[in-house]
Amino acid sequence: MSEAKGNKIKNEEFKIWKKSVPSLYQHITTIKPSYTRLFEGAERIPKVVAFTHKIVPDREKGTFTTSLLCSQGSDIYEVDFQLPLGLHSNSEALPDPQYSSAFAEIVHSEKHEPKWTYQGNTIIKLEYVGGAEADAVAMTSTGSLAWFKDGCKVPVYVMEELVGPATSFSRIHNQGSTNNWIAADFAVSENTETVVKSQQSMATGPGEEHSLLKIVDNSQSPGNLIRTISIPGVSVTQSIKFHDNNMFSTCSDDNGIRFYDIRGDGKPLWTVFEPHDGKLTCYDVSPTLETLFITGSDTGVLKLWDLRSVIACEIEQKEPTEIAKLYHSGADPVADVRFGISSPTEVLSVGDSGNVYHWNLEPIFLREGDEDDEMAESEELQQQCLEFMHTGGGRRSLGQSRKRETVAWHPIVQGVVGCVDPDGLLTVYRGHYGATDKARAQDEREDNE
Repeated sequence: MSEAKGNKIKNEEFKIWKKSVPSLYQHITTIKPSYTRLFEGAERIPKVVAFTHKIVPDREKGTFTTSLLCSQGSDIYEVDFQLPLGLHSNSEALPDPQYSSAFAEIVHSEKHEPKWTYQGNTIIKLEYVGGAEADAVAMTSTGSLAWFKDGCKVPVYVMEELVGPATSFSRIHNQGSTNNWIAADFAVSENTETVVKSQQSMATGPGEEHSLLKIVDNSQSPGNLIRTISIPGVSVTQSIKFHDNNMFSTCSDDNGIRFYDIRGDGKPLWTVFEPHDGKLTCYDVSPTLETLFITGSDTGVLKLWDLRSVIACEIEQKEPTEIAKLYHSGADPVADVRFGISSPTEVLSVGDSGNVYHWNLEPIFLREGDEDDEMAESEELQQQCLEFMHTGGGRRSLGQSRKRETVAWHPIVQGVVGCVDPDGLLTVYRGHYGATDKARAQDEREDNE
């Protein structure tokens, strides 16, 4: 059988499959890289993912190549994926994707060699920056930072944090008994010139714990400490997000979200405490609407907030109120939450179950100004906003592994999501949110061919 004829049969089979399950995925593919079989018990080793900015189109095959950075312990691997070009291009003149054989080629040609390694450390977060000095920044289980550059397997810069006598023993014990790492985070400013990281609680005396924020250079001398900010009475600052080049906010274990300016005096510009609906576990800031942020809690509750109303309530000394409340089914604790790359209405959240919830917040904005505030927590709003769900694990057991940083939006291709399971299985997909008029017309043309 000729290659052209074989590809045609494969594409026809794909069309039949796609039409038989229109409510599942617009596209989904999975790969279990060979490096996951290098170690026994690899499912117990933390894994995180981050997309690169790589986009290599192949119009002849109707595909494009992109890649995921995936960590396993101290190693970081880059895994290429070939996806249908239609996920990235709106052109109507695209050929049928010939990607089945391309996936096979990737699997068979795969190498065990990691792209980067930080020997003796466990990586718990990755962020691709693509800067002049470094291509990616990683955080380890001790809160240390490492910068990596193409062509150099080991870190080109390191900002090391050591667990020592100044660290609260109670905090080490509590974190070690659950996650085996210190709860910390970092964020990179929009212009990639600055990094803000948190450090585990420091004890200067009985009852005097405080979390530290470190503002770090990421342009001229990556890893160089610029200044330190102390947050008294706080043991853990588990999340940090930038709103722009200078303003950032933090989420801490006292259920407080604090807003700072890196050019300020180190005191919060504003603070909002959330005493309701459980313990805050994560939050995110919209990259397209910097005043919009969303929080997640261990009771499975998601809350959408507007910073402008938070500021107004602080001036009036009132408790701020969220715009709307959503929730995970079965009170599934929120492990992570991410705004989409190009729309303030696109959000995904990750549950401890491993399920990935896709939300469309448009119904919330459409009801703005509605006098009926009960809509903000209604079952109807929940049904309108929950647009798609990727169920985690499939036939495999996800266990009690940490789900944070295991799911990522593609930074360029809208709607494409990558995730990693504890056993190392990588999945890249785009959910099917309902057929558009254009899609229906395309299906009709294909039926008539």
